[in-house]
Amino acid sequence: MAPVMINGQGPFRFILDTGASRSALSPQLAARLGLAPSLESALTVQGVTGAEVVPSVLVATLQAGDILLLNRRLPVMAPQVFANADGILGVEGFDKMRITVDFVKDRIFIARERKAQMSGGWFHVPVRLRFGRLMIANAYIGGLRVKAVIDTGAERTLGNLALRTALRLDKAARQRRTESQVIGATANEEAANSIPSPMIRLGQTEITRVDVTFADLNVFRIWNLEHEPALVLGMDVLGTPQALVFDYKRGDLLIRP
Repeated sequence: MAPVMINGQGPFRFILDTGASRSALSPQLAARLGLAPSLESALTVQGVTGAEVVPSVLVATLQAGDILLLNRRLPVMAPQVFANADGILGVEGFDKMRITVDFVKDRIFIARERKAQMSGGWFHVPVRLRFGRLMIANAYIGGLRVKAVIDTGAERTLGNLALRTALRLDKAARQRRTESQVIGATANEEAANSIPSPMIRLGQTEITRVDVTFADLNVFRIWNLEHEPALVLGMDVLGTPQALVFDYKRGDLLIRP
């Protein structure tokens, strides 16, 4: 959760979502701010499982650390999306920012400045910024090279069908005990299969004992990743280190295990 000021009020608790292209408000927060959601200025939200048209509000200012957005129209989404948070902080405005998430101290720092030196055994993962701000790293599962999307808004780690086939897990997906479901930011739900994954290597780190939820998901089509093995690394993995640093200026992900 990141502290966010809206129209000079707050701070409010927003989910930091590195997989979301824009920020969003809960209906409760819109009402608290006296903002009436408008369907005349509706926005299309592309979620993990599908797309949905939702009302929007015009926000004069949104501030989170050194991020300052002016006069932005933001979607107002269904309450169940927010897990008791006030909103979602998407990557709009993350350009040249350095975001430090400290799970031990339970703090998030968003700033343009970069410390001269960071002590304490950080692992470095080079990432590529796709569509401007979507972080994608090269990961390996066994000898298989996989595109790994870094998504702090995802509760679980997700895999596409191309990855499931490449790992020879299609037979396992026919077993009833693997049946699962993916629920995203829209009303659409997608049938899925949760299957234990072989060890995942991400930069200098090794990730073990992860169940990957495989499904034919809308989000992989949006990102043009439906035809090659790809993962969405969710908070079941990203929430386990002591700290993370997302450096959007240098295209780096730093992990302190």
